Amino acid sequence: MDNLKNMKVWVSELVDDEAIAALKEHCEVVVKYKVPREEQLAMIGDFHGVIIRSETVVDKEFLDAAKNLRIVGRGGSGLDNVDIDYATQKGVIVCNTPESNIVSACEQTWSLMLSSSRNTAHAWSFIRSGQWDRKRFQGSELYGKTLGIIGLGRIGGLVSTRAKAFGMNVIAYDPYIADGRFEQFGVEKKAQLDDLVKEADVITIHTPKTRETLGMISDREIGLMKQGVRLVNCARGGLYDEDALVRGLKSGKIASLGIDVWVHEPAQVHALYEFDNVVGTPHLGASTFEAAARVGSEVVGEVIAGLRGEIVKNAVNIPSVSEQSYAKLRLFISLAEKMGKLYGQIRRESVKQVEIEFSGREIENPEDAKILSVVALKGVLEASVTHGVVNFVNAELLARERGIEVKERIALETGDYSNMIRLLVTEEGNGTFEIAGTVLERKLPRIIKVGEYSVAFFPEGRLIYAPHQNRPGVIGKVGMAMAEYNVNIAKMVVGEGVTDSIMILNVDNRVPEEVLVKCRTFDEISDMKVIEF
Repeated sequence: MDNLKNMKVWVSELVDDEAIAALKEHCEVVVKYKVPREEQLAMIGDFHGVIIRSETVVDKEFLDAAKNLRIVGRGGSGLDNVDIDYATQKGVIVCNTPESNIVSACEQTWSLMLSSSRNTAHAWSFIRSGQWDRKRFQGSELYGKTLGIIGLGRIGGLVSTRAKAFGMNVIAYDPYIADGRFEQFGVEKKAQLDDLVKEADVITIHTPKTRETLGMISDREIGLMKQGVRLVNCARGGLYDEDALVRGLKSGKIASLGIDVWVHEPAQVHALYEFDNVVGTPHLGASTFEAAARVGSEVVGEVIAGLRGEIVKNAVNIPSVSEQSYAKLRLFISLAEKMGKLYGQIRRESVKQVEIEFSGREIENPEDAKILSVVALKGVLEASVTHGVVNFVNAELLARERGIEVKERIALETGDYSNMIRLLVTEEGNGTFEIAGTVLERKLPRIIKVGEYSVAFFPEGRLIYAPHQNRPGVIGKVGMAMAEYNVNIAKMVVGEGVTDSIMILNVDNRVPEEVLVKCRTFDEISDMKVIEF
């Protein structure tokens, strides 16, 4: 059942109506667009979540005013307007929807590439004026040309796939992409940007806007290009130096330009507007009905997950996880967090180190291990952090502040199980306390070890944890005490250690403190705690 009814989310920029309606089913929602900056700073303190696009600036000033903020959801992929580092320091999750509009952005790239190559927009404007001429609008085929893609990420990969249908030769430059991705798309890798710009007939760019990429195509790079090169930019304004584009168009080096993004938006006037061989659009890359619906649905889903304290798949300031990996890891993520929560509620020791060990075919790479490490650490810390919220963003930061070393490793040996997670917590002066878990049949999470005790229970709902001496009658005494206080025991498991045992009781209702006090007076009971998952 949702616990978000007291949560408030501000939708500060345009989001699909159906997505807003879905969000309202979970929490209080304020939809208010075009809010002046001073009003933003005055109102944000009341909100736990905010949904933005490209206009709302989430900087240090904004985040300092956002006293209750837990998550910033950015519809779309760009995050130029968010101070991610400072958000991380504040423990605020920042997420986006990187795949929601990639098809739309790819198709807009092709729209501009085709329109500028065939003079479509200029020809339409010309005949609307009452004139008619074919010869002046002679264009150029894409077939047989070399397409140069700068940035072979999500959108760049889609563009390369469609280029093959046009019979184009595709080359790409991306120093951050593994060779296997180039091979996957059948694209020739260029080790240097200069090599790409010298060879390509048409160039399109699909990189984020960073210090490294800002102005990466300028006078020097244009000077290296073929005479009559055609350029497209549907990524971010400023990746191509706009002044250099003007000079390249005037000289004839650039035969045509398709541009959807601008350094300053909106731009009422611009030097590029004067060229008939430029096709420009007002940042329409994500502006399709389908993309709007996907963006809204995905960003709302991410914000709800963040407010619930669940993993946020597209968070940019915690380890992210693809849809494919999340489907595989979903139960392991839940299990790892619950193992951490169990530790945090049954132990009250000073922690020196938290180590997570994963084994099994489902958990193979360090990225998966890191995700599970973070969620387990969050669970460990939740019970001991009394001020503020522990989440996936700030868990590692809080651990560092407390001098807790965090490790993760992948092991081969799984013992009697096909997969296993071990949480090993080194305590000050007490050695190492272990909790282990597994997922049976890919659908049944179980805790299989607590300390020295071998057990098998489902970590859900309300449990009673009771280490005890293994003597006749102790279970009956506990059962009678629970009955006296009307606590219904739905299920019980007993695990044996070297000398003692442990009871884990699933109970259906609240456990009064009085019954715990009574049970702790029994000679056989060494401890008794209520565990909430």
